[in-house]
Amino acid sequence: MSSSVSLFSLDPAIDRRPLQVTPDLSLADAIATMGNAQSSCVLPNMNLLLHTALMAARASSLLVTERDKLVGIFTERDAMQAIATGQDLAQVQLADVISPPVAVLTQSDSSDLFTALKLLRQHQVRHLPVITPSGYVIGTVTLEHLRQALKLDELLKQRTLSEVMQPVVQAPANSPAIAIAALMAKHAAEIVVLTDHKPDGSEQIVGTITERDIIQLQALRIDLAHIPATIVKSQVLRADPSQALLTTYWDMQQQHVQQVLIWQPDQLIGVVTPTSYLQQLELEIMQSAVTDLQQSIDQFEVEKIDPSPSPSPQELELLQDPTDLLEQMRCNRLLAAMALRIRESLELNEILNTAVEEVRQFLQTDRVLIYQFSNDMSGEVVVESTDSCWTSALNSTIQDPCFGKNYAHAYKQGRIQVEEDIYTAGLTQCHIDILALFDVRASLVVPIIQGNHLWGLLCAYHCVAPRRWRVHEVELLQQLAIHMAIAIQQSELYQQVQAELVERKRVETQIKASLAEKEILLKEVHHRVKNNLQIISSLLRLQSDYIKDEQAMASFRDSQNRIQSMALIHEKLYQSQDILRINFAEYILDLTDHLLRSYTANSQAVDLTITAENVWLNIDTAIPCGLIINELVSNSLKHAFSEMNHEKKILINVEPVQDQDQKFILTLSDNGIGFPEDVDFRDTESLGLQLVCTFTEQLKGTIDLMGKEGTAFIIKFSELGNPDRAWVNGQ
Repeated sequence: MSSSVSLFSLDPAIDRRPLQVTPDLSLADAIATMGNAQSSCVLPNMNLLLHTALMAARASSLLVTERDKLVGIFTERDAMQAIATGQDLAQVQLADVISPPVAVLTQSDSSDLFTALKLLRQHQVRHLPVITPSGYVIGTVTLEHLRQALKLDELLKQRTLSEVMQPVVQAPANSPAIAIAALMAKHAAEIVVLTDHKPDGSEQIVGTITERDIIQLQALRIDLAHIPATIVKSQVLRADPSQALLTTYWDMQQQHVQQVLIWQPDQLIGVVTPTSYLQQLELEIMQSAVTDLQQSIDQFEVEKIDPSPSPSPQELELLQDPTDLLEQMRCNRLLAAMALRIRESLELNEILNTAVEEVRQFLQTDRVLIYQFSNDMSGEVVVESTDSCWTSALNSTIQDPCFGKNYAHAYKQGRIQVEEDIYTAGLTQCHIDILALFDVRASLVVPIIQGNHLWGLLCAYHCVAPRRWRVHEVELLQQLAIHMAIAIQQSELYQQVQAELVERKRVETQIKASLAEKEILLKEVHHRVKNNLQIISSLLRLQSDYIKDEQAMASFRDSQNRIQSMALIHEKLYQSQDILRINFAEYILDLTDHLLRSYTANSQAVDLTITAENVWLNIDTAIPCGLIINELVSNSLKHAFSEMNHEKKILINVEPVQDQDQKFILTLSDNGIGFPEDVDFRDTESLGLQLVCTFTEQLKGTIDLMGKEGTAFIIKFSELGNPDRAWVNGQ
């Protein structure tokens, strides 16, 4: 039985739109025609090597015809011969140089791909005109077109570069282009390797130049005798002679190059082009490979035929195969297990690895993998399950230029690729090459979508032979892709939260370190300020030793006490665990103790009572408040008590105002002789009382005097600065 697909058919290899010219065309115009056709080969957004190679192949020859009948052919090799002569090509017509083609294929039912390849190899040419029995032109066959049509991927995986490499023709990099053309004509070479001398005398490869490069220059009417070959040098791709042919051809497509230089330690030994194997491998081996592939396709087509009549829907319902029901139940169990695993684990890699392994076992297929895309639509195989007999694809990076342009949008819309056989599915050769690299014969691919983002692909591959994918298998992969998308989203959110926590801890650590540094700095500042104030106090004390006037001496003592009250605050802050607040009760106790010792004669038998339990004030409030207490206590010690006072009492009370945050009442009273009734404490020449009124204003407070029994000053004030710095009851 004949297959609907014939891998031997010549038709796909015929270029039916060859360039045709008449014999009266000049050689200059003929070369210009080839050059112009080459310059238009690379279409916008078309970067695929195989596609551009086919278009460049069309531009590599001209069919010379009269009345649509073939009279000759003009190829790149003929162009090199003409250019190398150095003659005026505008004065020579094609008719003067062409001769009938050395090989022509007259199309018939028996003509196939290998018929054409035999003729090309027999006559050592790269172009084969195809004509009708009556001589009319049908098209041309080139090695590039045969490369596209022949399905030899399986064979190319098994062959190495050393089996197909061709000899290398080299020339100095500074050679003029005309010299390169002569070299190509002499050696019938389509590529010349350009070399340069290193300072140590050795040679280095700087690039390559091809026949097509020379033709482009000639088409531009450039004087080839005065232009160096390096102006059009091409990128160099190097490879080891033991590398597989198919891998090399894929690398060439990735790098967009048309040749690979073969190296054996520090020595250039050959060159390989995409069509080298067609010129070097034995025809019988290639024909046998295509025959084996054709037989597998034919066998698969036979197995697909069901000779029994199709049952009606009712019969299908009644006669449903229990095996299908069992398979569906297994699918449901697998999906349920997957959903449970996602809920129980946040380890994405573990989830995906388990999933692909279970899917491969369930489908009884050869390879299941997950392919993740990058922003540029290249990607990497991140998870794989495969049998040990197949080469692993894990961590393989693939950049397919045609995917983003031709397929990405469809996959975003939910496209599913179900291919029973990659060789009969109508795929592009670049796509077939990718799949063949991973030993794929049948493929089932579903997208993994995150919102509007195509995250990756879930791929099930059958490698040993073609395969028919069943409906429940397709549905299984679809549902699994949804579960995987959920797992990926869940994991990414978890990782995002973890990253935020790590960042928060880093910031907290940084803030703590910064605060610790600032705390040390502030403590040092308080320490230095306290020391400086004590130095000033000491200077005043030393100076007072030379003062005989009692009034001046008293002024010096008052100044010392004021300085000491401020220094004491800085000392408390330096010693405190909290450098922003001080325990005001402790501060008042130390301050008044100093004052009692300072005014020893007046302070004998003075009963001092302090009530300021758990009141904490910041430095902005504590300094003016401390100075107020310093002045009022000093006044009491100096003026309040007389010899008639047997019980001398001073009471200091600081308490918060009820229902008013950050407001306090300071009461300072004594049981002395009382404040003179004819004196206004707000308008007096006493520096101490002036300071008390000034500091009260600074605290945005009010001051009142009660004088029925002794003297009592009541000051209501507010916390200054940041309210968060003031604590009441230690809170």
